[in-house]
Amino acid sequence: MNTQKTWSAVSADRPFVRLVPDVQFAQFAGGKTLSLNLLLPASDRPVPLILWIVGGAWVSCNAARNLPQLVRFAEQGYAVAAIEYRLAHEARFPAQIEDAKSALRFLRANAAKYGIDADRIGVWGHSAGGQLAALLGVTGGSPEYETADHLQQSTRVRAVAEFSGPIDIELDFQSEYHMPVMAMMLGGTIRMKPELARSTNPIAYLDGREVPPFLIMHGDADTTVPLRQSQLLHDALTEAGVSSEFCVLEGTGHSTAELLTRGDVLDKVGEFFDLHLKS
Repeated sequence: MNTQKTWSAVSADRPFVRLVPDVQFAQFAGGKTLSLNLLLPASDRPVPLILWIVGGAWVSCNAARNLPQLVRFAEQGYAVAAIEYRLAHEARFPAQIEDAKSALRFLRANAAKYGIDADRIGVWGHSAGGQLAALLGVTGGSPEYETADHLQQSTRVRAVAEFSGPIDIELDFQSEYHMPVMAMMLGGTIRMKPELARSTNPIAYLDGREVPPFLIMHGDADTTVPLRQSQLLHDALTEAGVSSEFCVLEGTGHSTAELLTRGDVLDKVGEFFDLHLKS
């Protein structure tokens, strides 16, 4: 990824934010590595962290793509980590959520180095990244999908912002259009791998465990991930007694070009994380 080029486009007037680019947090047999980009505000004390998980239908992952939109949160006193994860053609599920947890454990293990408050961490994701953010939120602090390094570190988070995520892939993602990606991610079609398909659904983990508050946002003009996917998640969280706020964005589609350029959307996310990570 061309992280420096992406950052240089927005960094000239950001004197109080610095980028730590391409920090490697995982390595696999065969030489595959995963990295994150870290935006850090100028601060003389540890700052809360927002873990950003980019979307891409599980087949692309440009962790630098949204730095221009995310920098405003660093200006507001947050560290922001935009992470990579293995893609469907590289590794089957649950590799993707294992990687998200690995990044979080790495950041907690290196919190002092980067000036992060390890007790005040939230996660935010869009589309496939939204599904992973929700899954991280509901399984944080429990043994599911904990692998690799820094296993003494917790993956519990204090807040989850979930944007336009495919929550129940059995419901809306069995068409011929979706089948190739699902077959790569699951090692077979959804009908061939029903139990594995269900394990991708964050709702499957709402079994009485402690779950952090959620902010769910979804455009009603989204033709990629149906609005009812977010409604399902919100309803299940509410039924389980979890704090969940669901915002339907009128006339808004699926892309981050629409979502992350809306001031009202970013303000709402900022208020949500301020409440749960700064209070």
